[in-house]
Amino acid sequence: MQMSELKQRVDRIEQCADDAEQAMRAGSVPADLRQRVDTMHQQARQLQQACSSSGGQQQGDASRLRDMVAQLEETGDRAMDACRQARDVDSRLQQAVQRAHQEASSLKKEVQMG
Repeated sequence: MQMSELKQRVDRIEQCADDAEQAMRAGSVPADLRQRVDTMHQQARQLQQACSSSGGQQQGDASRLRDMVAQLEETGDRAMDACRQARDVDSRLQQAVQRAHQEASSLKKEVQMG
């Protein structure tokens, strides 16, 4: 996967996390879900910065980026679980978390395949 494509994919994940954060402002959200969404957003930003700074040319960089994508996908899993456990979650929030998780899962599969 080209670095420019990886950056675009991470941008989409970060945008979904932004959407989720905006939806959280609209109502009462359980602390666990809020923390998962915040973490997902933070990890997407860190991954975006790593993509920009590394250039991805060295093997260590590629391995580090793969690890960061996997970690982001795991956080997405936890955010999805928190959504399922929460009561009366705003549909916009639920959809944004779901989209971020789907994007992260898809990206993880692609970067693992090389």
